[in-house]
Amino acid sequence: MLLLVMSCESTKQATSEFGSPNRIKGEVIAKPESRQIVHFTDSSTEYNTPRSELAQAFIRQFGDGTVIDKIQVRKAPTGPDEPISYYLIGMGLRNGMFRAMALPLTAGGDNTYYLRPTAERYTITGQGCPMCFFNFENGRIVGTTCGEKVGGSTCDLKVNINNSLFSSAPVK
Repeated sequence: MLLLVMSCESTKQATSEFGSPNRIKGEVIAKPESRQIVHFTDSSTEYNTPRSELAQAFIRQFGDGTVIDKIQVRKAPTGPDEPISYYLIGMGLRNGMFRAMALPLTAGGDNTYYLRPTAERYTITGQGCPMCFFNFENGRIVGTTCGEKVGGSTCDLKVNINNSLFSSAPVK
């Protein structure tokens, strides 16, 4: 019986949590709940969601009074054989402390990148550190670094398994 179930499962068409393969073009088709963030051209980065809207969404996602004043999409450092990955990053302050949040984007084909509601959420809170940085390994966030080494300063990293950047209530 177990072999029969396993053989049935292996015949299903593969899909990711982002979407299904497009049989015509070989690209991924976005699920409706994913949000198109950015499109890269040969010469520019075009934000499909305005930065002001992204800043407001980050402020709602933090939900604790953090004010976001800088939004960017950054390519994560990878090895030569690793796939390219991008992160949507919002940076700002809360009561004078540095705060940042990074969300991995998913390629949708044609140099367009989407944010999935199930994308991880990486949040930094600086304690006595004026600027914190995400540390990457093979295109993934693995830690943080304080920009200025001051005694007792830290950059604390918290990882959540999802986000609600574009819903009305923040996910804690």
